[in-house]
Amino acid sequence: METNVKRVGIENGRAAFAFQEVKQAKERLRGSFENYRSYVKKMPSLIQVNGLGQALAFCFQKGKEYKAIYQSLAKWMREQFPDQFSSANQELVEAVVNLSSADYRLWTMEAMALLDWMRKFADGMAKDDAKAAE
Repeated sequence: METNVKRVGIENGRAAFAFQEVKQAKERLRGSFENYRSYVKKMPSLIQVNGLGQALAFCFQKGKEYKAIYQSLAKWMREQFPDQFSSANQELVEAVVNLSSADYRLWTMEAMALLDWMRKFADGMAKDDAKAAE
């Protein structure tokens, strides 16, 4: 008897996705990776205090480190919820403000889970840099 079991990975692929996104951010943001790390750590509280839509609007208007976080979240949400985007070039913040209350809560939980993984990897990569500098 053959079973068709699809192996998804840790937390539905969140960990692998977060690792790749943080690794790419580290390569792109070389000198400002410490800022990126700090902002990734602050994002969950920003979302809890202001809501997902407000936090994303803040990231959308900010500089390169916050923009990198925004782009990672947008890429992940597009993969997870492709039907919620009306077009291929619709901004994440635009999709979020048009969600129902139930979907908004679901997206908030999904963003928080991804940011948790991103925080862990950003901390780890920053510690690797600190050890290499010693």
